[in-house]
Amino acid sequence: MSTQEHGGVVCAARHALAWLVVGNSVGLLLSTLLLEPSWQPGEFTYGHWVPVHLNSQLYGWTALPLVAWLLSMYEVDLSRFRRWGAAVIAAWSAALAASCLFWLRGDTSGKIFLDWRNGSLWAFLTALIVLWILLCASFRDRAQSWRKIRRRLSLIGLIVLAAVPGVMVVAASPKTYPPIDPTTGGPTGSSLLGSTLSVIGLMLLLPRVTGLAGRGKAGLATWIFFVVSWLVFAVTESIGGGHFDFWQIGAMLMLLPWAWLIPRDWKGYAWPQKVRIWRNGMLFWWGMLVLTGVSMYAPGVLDCLKFTQGLVGHSHLAMAGFTTSFCAVLITLLTNRAVGGTRSIYAWHLAVAIMILALVAMGWREGQSPEWMIVHATWRQLGFVVRASCGLVMLAASVDWLIRFTKS
Repeated sequence: MSTQEHGGVVCAARHALAWLVVGNSVGLLLSTLLLEPSWQPGEFTYGHWVPVHLNSQLYGWTALPLVAWLLSMYEVDLSRFRRWGAAVIAAWSAALAASCLFWLRGDTSGKIFLDWRNGSLWAFLTALIVLWILLCASFRDRAQSWRKIRRRLSLIGLIVLAAVPGVMVVAASPKTYPPIDPTTGGPTGSSLLGSTLSVIGLMLLLPRVTGLAGRGKAGLATWIFFVVSWLVFAVTESIGGGHFDFWQIGAMLMLLPWAWLIPRDWKGYAWPQKVRIWRNGMLFWWGMLVLTGVSMYAPGVLDCLKFTQGLVGHSHLAMAGFTTSFCAVLITLLTNRAVGGTRSIYAWHLAVAIMILALVAMGWREGQSPEWMIVHATWRQLGFVVRASCGLVMLAASVDWLIRFTKS
C-alpha cells in the first residue's frame, strides 16, 4: 500500500466519489418524486430526503477532497501517523452516514446545509476533532523539515481549524442567522460576495499549493483587489439591505472581474494532460456562475426567479457544474489519478447544461405566472422528465468515475 493510501489522500478521494454516487442517487429519487409524489417510500417523504441529498453533496463529495488537501499539505502520508489517515476518513464517512439516518427521521435544525442537530451534530463534531488531532500530530512530526514561513502558516492554519467545531455549533443553531435580504428572504449581495471570495481564495491557492510548474499571472493588483473585496464585504454586510440598494448591488458587481482574473492567473501554470478537461470545464462553469449570479441578483430578475425552479437550476450550476469540476481537478492533482473517462465527463457536463436550461425556463415561467405549474401540467411534467433523465445520466457518470478511480 502506498504512503498516499496510508495518509488518507487516496482514501478521501475514493470516499468523496462514493458520496457523489449516494448524493446523485438521492437526487434522482427526488426528481422522480416530483413526477409522481405517490412513489414516496413510506414515512420518508420528499422533505426528509432533501437534507440527505444536499449534505451528501456538500459534506461528502465537496468536503472530502478538501480534507484530502489538508492531509497532503500537512504531509500526513510522510509522518509516523500515516496509518491513521484512512481511519480518520472512515470516521468522517461514518459520521455523515449516521447523520443521514437522523435527517431521514426528521431530526434537523431546519437550516439548509446546516442541518446538524443532536446526534448528527455530535457525530460530525467528533469527526472534525479527530481530523484536527491527526493534523496536529503530523505537524509536530513533520514541521522541523519545513521552511520557517511554512511552519508558521501551518500553525496559523491549525489555530483557525480549531475554531471550526465551535463555529459549526453556532452556525447550525436555529437561534442564529446571517443577515438576509428583507425583500427576498434570501442572502444579501454582500453575503454572496463573502462566500464566493472564500472559493476564489481556494482557486488562487490550488495551483500554488499543489506544486504545479509555472508562475501565476495574478500580480500584485489582483491580490490588492482580493483584499479590497473582503473589505467591501465587511462594510456592506454590516450595513445590510436588499437587492434594490446600490451598495448590495455593488458588492455583487465586485465578483465580475474574477470571471476573467482566475483563468488569466491559471494560464501561467503547466497543467497535467489528465486534468485539462476538468480544468477547462471548471473555468467555463466558473464564468457562467459569476455572470448569471450577478445577473440574477438584479432587481426585476431576482423578483421573478426567487423560490422557483430557476434558483434550483442556478444551484445545480454551482454544485454540479463548477464544484464538481473543481473537486475533480483537486483529486487528480493530489492523487495523480484521472477522475472519469472522456465520454462520461462530457456526458456529465451536457446533462448538467440541459438540466439547468430546463429548470431556468420552468422557473422563469413560474415566476411570471405562479399558476403556470398547475395550469400547464404537461409542460411542468415534461420539465421534470428532462430533470430526471439528466439526473440518471449524471448518476451513471458518477458510478463510472468511482469504478475507474477504484481500479486505477
